[in-house]
Amino acid sequence: MLGLVLEGGAMRAGFTAGALMALMDKKLTDFDAAAAVSASVPTLAYFAAGQRKEMEKIWRDELTSPKLVCYQNIPAASFALSTKRPILNVDRLVYDIFQKRYPLNRPVLLANKMACRFSAATVPEGKQIFFDPTESDIYDVIRPCLAVPGFYPAPISINGSEYVDGGTVNPLPLPGLPAGKTSRVLVILTKPIDCENEPPNFLERALFRRYFHKYDWILEKLWEAAQIYNSQVSLLEEMARENPSRALIICPDKMPPVKFVTLDRKKINRTIDLGYEKVEELEENIRRFLGKGV
Repeated sequence: MLGLVLEGGAMRAGFTAGALMALMDKKLTDFDAAAAVSASVPTLAYFAAGQRKEMEKIWRDELTSPKLVCYQNIPAASFALSTKRPILNVDRLVYDIFQKRYPLNRPVLLANKMACRFSAATVPEGKQIFFDPTESDIYDVIRPCLAVPGFYPAPISINGSEYVDGGTVNPLPLPGLPAGKTSRVLVILTKPIDCENEPPNFLERALFRRYFHKYDWILEKLWEAAQIYNSQVSLLEEMARENPSRALIICPDKMPPVKFVTLDRKKINRTIDLGYEKVEELEENIRRFLGKGV
């Protein structure tokens, strides 16, 4: 079984989007299972639905609105938690942009033989879970996967349970692939392979002190997640060195222009282009790994 794993990283996941666009253009999309986290969750959904045009329009044209990235709400986030004043307006992104402007072709997504899993973290247990997009409304499933702690001021409820972005507990959703069945995995990282994941710095902890005070367990989970990420990348490197290789890693050579969030469209576009160009650079290796010939 061939798996696909997508790292998130907010708008840094434009690298993932660019790489997936290139795979679609080159018809290298024959995966059996896929798992995504954070900003790569909706990107995987559009990939599985075959909606390359919509994916690109969203990433290039829709993400730099101050109605989506609300820097003006940063002072409020330091003093009070209100879903009416998020720094990242997840509700607008999911329901106005995804659902209304660029609706997912749900029948195609669900008919795809590639089983998709979307990572989220339970509240307050801090357990990583994977949503199956066939089980609930697709937009309601995507929404909690994007609830980055602090940037979105509260967990999001589905069927009586609360969730936040799955990257909170594990930034790399390898466990979302079928255990014991996945023989090979193509992984798209949004940071250089030698760039270790780090927990929140002092400034981030100070900025979101109200959030971390209310959900104090999350800060501990973010520290643990950094170690989990680093160990998983090491495992993938070992798998890539095997003969035959059981993993192929696609990642930027250096940190993309977008580190997390931005209103700079040029930086987002360049990050997308880097993902596309990296697939072009590695196309021969990718085809060989996927058994598509060269």
